[in-house]
Amino acid sequence: MKYYVQLSDREFGLEVVHTEAGTIVSPVDDDSGEQTAVDFAPVYSSIDTGEGLYSILANGKSYQLYVEPIETGFRMLVWRHRYDIQVLTEREWRLQKVAPRQTAQSGEITIKSPMPGLVKSVLVGEGDVVASGQRLLVLEAMKMENDITSPREGTIKSVHVTAGTVVEGGKPLISIES
Repeated sequence: MKYYVQLSDREFGLEVVHTEAGTIVSPVDDDSGEQTAVDFAPVYSSIDTGEGLYSILANGKSYQLYVEPIETGFRMLVWRHRYDIQVLTEREWRLQKVAPRQTAQSGEITIKSPMPGLVKSVLVGEGDVVASGQRLLVLEAMKMENDITSPREGTIKSVHVTAGTVVEGGKPLISIES
């Protein structure tokens, strides 16, 4: 099956083939013949949303990957790197190419904690105007500091936590209205 991944301003296609020997991933429209053997197992995850911690072996190298759904797709955390991606099936990708762009959604959204952790600092307050991608707070989890950023432009309607608060995964952190 073919999938198309949008990462920032880059887009690339991947063909995923499941065989008896394992799963093989290769680039679409690439004649190099480059293939990656992948073994993928959830450590803990939600079947409904895909959110969770995953263990991946790619060409013999081990990676731990945390995935959470966001408004535009998924956020992946690998080591200290964070990637916002959108994954489309081949059909969705082709339809997106010919369909008109949707207008930006408005209204209130609540940003929730992607994982259990300690709120190290809150960088915004009620009434602050924020831009898409702006840091809102810092959450320490699994001995790593994670920036929680705004998924879109708007005004901070409410801040549900303070520095020093211990939160569970899924707990509301900040509400934004646009």
